[in-house]
Amino acid sequence: MIIKRLKTKNYRSLENLEISFNPFYNALSGKNNSGKSNIIRALLAFLTYDFRFLRDYSENVIHYASDYPNSKRKDKTKEEIYVEIELELDESNDAGLFKFIKELIFKDETEFSNSKETLRIIAIVEAEQKDLKIKTIFGNHEISDEYKREELLNRLRGSGSVLFHNSTENDPIFLRRARRDNLISYIGKEDRTEITKRKESLENEVKKLLKKHQTQFSSLLGRLEDKYDVSLGISSLNIERESVEISLKEKGIEVSLDDWGSGTKNRTLILLNLMNAKRVQESSSVNDRLTPIIVIEEPESFLHPSAQAEFGRVLQDLAFEFKIQIIVATHSPYLLSHKEPSANILLQKNLSATVKGSEIVNTSGDKWYEPFALSLGISGDDFGPLKSTIFSGSSDIILVEGESDKEYFELLKDEKHGNCRLNFNGEIFPYGGAGNIKNNILLRFIKERFKRFVVTVDLDKFPEVKSAFDTLGLKENKEFIVIGKNETGKKCIEGLIPHKLLSQVYSDNVELVQKAMENSPEGKNCRNHLKTKILEKFKIDGQNDLNNFNEFYLMIKPLNKIFK
Repeated sequence: MIIKRLKTKNYRSLENLEISFNPFYNALSGKNNSGKSNIIRALLAFLTYDFRFLRDYSENVIHYASDYPNSKRKDKTKEEIYVEIELELDESNDAGLFKFIKELIFKDETEFSNSKETLRIIAIVEAEQKDLKIKTIFGNHEISDEYKREELLNRLRGSGSVLFHNSTENDPIFLRRARRDNLISYIGKEDRTEITKRKESLENEVKKLLKKHQTQFSSLLGRLEDKYDVSLGISSLNIERESVEISLKEKGIEVSLDDWGSGTKNRTLILLNLMNAKRVQESSSVNDRLTPIIVIEEPESFLHPSAQAEFGRVLQDLAFEFKIQIIVATHSPYLLSHKEPSANILLQKNLSATVKGSEIVNTSGDKWYEPFALSLGISGDDFGPLKSTIFSGSSDIILVEGESDKEYFELLKDEKHGNCRLNFNGEIFPYGGAGNIKNNILLRFIKERFKRFVVTVDLDKFPEVKSAFDTLGLKENKEFIVIGKNETGKKCIEGLIPHKLLSQVYSDNVELVQKAMENSPEGKNCRNHLKTKILEKFKIDGQNDLNNFNEFYLMIKPLNKIFK
C-alpha cells in the first residue's frame, strides 16, 4: 500500500494544501511549525490507531473546535474542514485488504479487473453541524453503506497499514510493557512447579522462532558502518502479554538495547520497523498480507552528521529494495533524496497571503537544493566543509586542499593540454585544510555520498591525515593522491610550478614571504596571500608555455585513470 496524495482544506495549518507522494522514499522538510507534523497527523488519523500521536483520539478523528485553523477563528464566515487521502492498493502485495474490499465489501457485485486500485478516504466536517462525515471510494465505486464503510476503516486502522516511529520518544508501542501485577502472585503454590516446567519448554520454542528473525535483522544492521551482532530474546514468559528484548553485541559482549546510546537505539528500532513491515508484506496468509507504510519523525535524532548521511542512504536504498513507502519528517539535509529530488517536499508557513497556512515551496529545476539550504539554515559558515557537497548533483568528486588548488585543477581541464588534460566532469571541492578530513567526518560522508572520489593532500600534510585514510581503507592513486615534491618549500601544489616562476614571485614579495614563515594567524593569512600571488603569476606567464605544466601532468595521469 502506498499513499499517492493528500489534499486538505482548513485542517490545522494545512489550510489549502495538496501533496503528491513518491511510491518509495519521501522527505518532508521545513522549519519548525511549517506543517510537517500536521501532515503526519492527517495521515495517521485514518490509517492507524496510534494513541501516542493522536492523544485526543475518539470516534471522530477530526474535531472542529481543535482542528479548524487558528488564523480563521475570528472570521465571521466559517468553512468546512476537508481531508482527502488517496491510497493505492496492490492485489498481490496488499492481498488481505484488497480481497476484503472486493469480496466482502462489494461481495462480487462489482467487477474489479485492475491489479491496482485507488482507495480514496474523504473526511468532511461542516461548520454548522460540526459532525464528521466520511466517504470511501474504491476505484470508481463509492462505498455508501455506513456499516461497510466503518468496517473498512476499522480493518485499515487495525491491520498495521502504517508503522509510525517518533524518534524523540524512541520507544515503539509494540515494545512497551504494561504495568501490571505479576501473574505468579495469583497462582497457587502446588501449581507453580508444573507451570514452571511448561514455561521453560515454551520459552525454548519461542527462542528458536526468534532465531529466524535474528538472522534477517542482523542482515539489515550489517548495512550500517558500525557493525553489531544482534540478539533477540525474552527475559521470562508472561502468560498474558510478553515483550521482545533486543540486545546488540560488540566485541563479543551482549548489551541490552536500552543501554546503548540514543542514536544507536533509534536506528535499530527504525530498522526493526522496516523488518516488521517486510515480514507483514511477505505473510504466507493471504488475509494478513499487506505492505505497510513507514512514517518516521526525525530519523536523524541523536546521530552525528556522518551517521545521518549513512542512515539516509540506507533508508532510501531499503525503501526501493523492499518496495515499501517511507515518509520521514526531517530537519536534516542528509535525509533528503539526492537520487530523486522530487521526493523532497519543502514546507513553509505563509503569513502574508490570504491563505496563511502551510504551503509547498517550489523546488523544481537544477537548483532544487537552494530553498532547502535556506530553510534548514545550512548556508552559513557554521555548516563547515560539507555544505557544498550535500546537494551536489554529481556522482564524482575530487577533494582539493583549498580554493587555489581548485583553480589549478580547473586550468588543467583546458582542451589545449591535449592528451594530458584532466578528463573530469564532476565536482572539484576545496575541503579547507587537513583539519577537516583527519577526523573522518567529511571522508565518511564523501565515501557514502559519491560513486567515485579522490582526495588530494599536500605532501607536508599527509602525516596528519594518514591514519584517517588508513582507517577508511583508502588506497593511494585510487582514492587519494599526495601532491608536491619532496623538497623544502615544495611539499604542496605550488611545488609543481617551475622554480623560475616561483623565484620571481618570492623576489617580488620578500616581506610577505618572511611573514608567511611565522607560525601565527598572521602567518597563515600571509601564506594564503602568497598562494594567490603565485596563482596569479602562473595564470599570466605560466600558461604561455605548456612545459610549465609538466609536473602537473604527472598528477593528472592517475586521476584520468580513476575517472575513466
